[in-house]
Amino acid sequence: MKKRNEQEQTLDLREASDILENVFRECGRRPNSVPMEALASYAVYRKERFELQRGFLATLLVLFFLLPFLFIDSKYTVRVEAAGERKLPVYVIEVDSPLPVFRVTANVRGQDLPVYEAGAKTYTVEPTRNGQMRIDVALVNRQNTTDTVEVTGVDNHGPELVSSQVAGGEVRLYVRDDGVGMDPSQAYGETPDGSRIEPLRADEDQGLVVFAYPSTDLDVYVPDHIGNVLHLAMKHK
Repeated sequence: MKKRNEQEQTLDLREASDILENVFRECGRRPNSVPMEALASYAVYRKERFELQRGFLATLLVLFFLLPFLFIDSKYTVRVEAAGERKLPVYVIEVDSPLPVFRVTANVRGQDLPVYEAGAKTYTVEPTRNGQMRIDVALVNRQNTTDTVEVTGVDNHGPELVSSQVAGGEVRLYVRDDGVGMDPSQAYGETPDGSRIEPLRADEDQGLVVFAYPSTDLDVYVPDHIGNVLHLAMKHK
């Protein structure tokens, strides 16, 4: 028995042509009129065509087996956790699907909300207003599921004025907010002609907003961190 590692014998085109002529002669057939180069090229062409067909069929089989995944719907559950750092309720969205998640969006009354990825197919959102929150989950196969959740635990009260003091040419306003907290960086005043007046200073920890004593009537606006606003009308004397 020959060893498998022996070198295979190959024929060049001239030797193959001579052998083919001898075969035709022995069989009583007319001599071959097709050049050996053409026969060799045709054999290579048939081989390449066969490989292409086999690859095409393999692709079709893969697509056939993947076809059911194109119609898998996204399923998810929503639960509410305790208020987060911004004192807003945290809604946790857990997606149950064998396919990767393509996109998760949420909005309340037309306002889009930021959605954060907290883990594998787990997302969180902190709505900033009460109402119907619409959640849309889409998978990589573009199948999506939309549902709504009623949001009720969001602070919808603005800051409250505790006291005021006029001293040294300043008006000091002491404000309290028991919800998400006031946002002193957004506090401002507005004169009757629409001019914006910035406070001299503001401190969230002290609940203090200080304006220069106005020379005209002044409307003061002190918002919290989610847009609830305290509106004060100061009359010039």
